[in-house]
Parts: sequence; structure tokens; C-alpha cells
Amino acid sequence: MGRLPSRALLGLWTALVLLFLFAPLLLVVAFSFNTSEISIFPIRGLTFAWYERLAGNAAFRSALANSFVVGAATVVLATALGVAMATGVHRYGARWRTVLRSAAGLPMMVPHLILGIALLSFYNVVQIDLSLLTVIVGHSIVAFPYVFLIISARLVGVDPSVEEAARDLGAGALTIFLEITLPLLAPAILAAALISFTLSFDEVVVTFFTTGTENTLPMMIWSMLRFGITPEINAIATLTIVVSCVMAGIAELAIRRARTTADGRR
Repeated sequence: MGRLPSRALLGLWTALVLLFLFAPLLLVVAFSFNTSEISIFPIRGLTFAWYERLAGNAAFRSALANSFVVGAATVVLATALGVAMATGVHRYGARWRTVLRSAAGLPMMVPHLILGIALLSFYNVVQIDLSLLTVIVGHSIVAFPYVFLIISARLVGVDPSVEEAARDLGAGALTIFLEITLPLLAPAILAAALISFTLSFDEVVVTFFTTGTENTLPMMIWSMLRFGITPEINAIATLTIVVSCVMAGIAELAIRRARTTADGRR
């Protein structure tokens, strides 16, 4: 009988924690459909007018397109660098593995404010004009540690005897990597790519210091906040939440698939 109250208390505590975490997001979503221009309760009615207004907003479409371009480029750059370094450290960096892993995770530990200032200073020193390209570089630095950690975790579960067998049969390093290592890493690479896109799509601080005249979606939200929280901001935030949740969900499924595959081979 003593277990039932304990479970009830645990369930209540879990519900309170989830409410604390997600209540602000749920409020933003609710207010994005509110007919009133003021974000207060009670909600007067439901409407899609704010989303329709966004669809007709050229600045919003441009910022959204820029966010997708930056996100896609970040995925390519961060994933390529992360896979290359994780594979190199796993195969050839046994002696310096701890140091290299710490170095790879450093951008994740440094506050984004400091990272943004450092990037801006670097661009000024080398006299590079701020543009979407500089934003892509900054976002790739932010996403790189996550890719590295995900791929490194997957490489631990890869059976080295498979590559050794291929090597004994005469396969070269490039052939082994392309035909054996990459297929085994595919679910982890997909998860890392999706997480990279999510991080890039939501990034504000680094973007603020590295962008030029072209806005991304988070920067557009930031600029609109100067005039207060409007229904359009709630609508943009809702769209951002949806994209982030979808990407994170797919990434989680990919990670679980990778773990299941690894466990099955063991």
C-alpha cells in the first residue's frame, strides 16, 4: 500500500516539472491563434490570420529562406568536420584521445556570447565582411561538438573486426571508410545532422555578432521584439518550435535505431 502514494507523488512531481518546462511554449502556441492582438487571457477566439499575414510578409519569407540555407550549409560543414575528426580520433588518436575530445567539446562549453564576440573580432582582424557565410561558419562551430560526440559514441559500438576483415581482404582505407564505416555510422550521422540543423535554426547570439544585412528567422524575431510581443511573433515562435520538435524527434528516432542495431550485432 505504501507504493501507491509514492507513485502518485512521483507522478504529480513529474507533471509539475513538465508543466514548468512546457507551459511557456504552450502559451506562445495558444496566443498565436488568438484573435486578440494582446497576449492575455481569456483567449477571445481562434484564427489563422496571423499565419496568413506572415505568409504575405516578404521579410519573413526572406528570413525563413535564409535560416534554411544557413541550417543546410551548417549541416554539411559541421557533419563533415565532426565525422572526420571523430573517426580520426577513434582510429589514430588513442594517445591523445582525452585531449582531442576535450578540445572538440570546447565550443560547447564556451558561452555563445563569448564565442560570438571572438568570431566578430576574428572577422574584423582578417577583414571579412559579415554575411550569411560568416553566420554559417559560426553555426558550424556551435554544432560541431554535438556531431563529434554523437559520432564518437556510435564508433564505440562498431565492431573493429569488420574493418580488419576488409583490410585483410585487400580493401584500402578509403574503401573501408566509404563502404563499411559510413553505412554503420549512417543513423548517427542522420541524428547529428538533424541536431545541427536544429541548433542552427534556433541560434540567436552567435548570429547577432556574425550576420550582416541579411536576417535569419531568430534575428527577425529579435528585431520585432523591440515593438513588443505581437501575435506575429507568437506565430513565428510557434513555427520555430514545430520545426525544432520535428528535427529533434527524428534525431531521437535515429539514435534509438543506431543503438538497437548496435545491440543486435552484439
